[in-house]
Amino acid sequence: MIQALIFTITIFIGWLIFDAIKHKKLLKENLISGLLTAVVAGVFWYILFIVF
Repeated sequence: MIQALIFTITIFIGWLIFDAIKHKKLLKENLISGLLTAVVAGVFWYILFIVF
């Protein structure tokens, strides 16, 4: 569980850094899309961890 949480946080921070460099500012839409992507990736990672 902790691995999935760390993975989610890492994806979120990476997404924010990428968007900040790409757009030169943080937008609310980018923040929400980064959070949504991170949560989906974290859930998928947790499912893979349970199955394998």
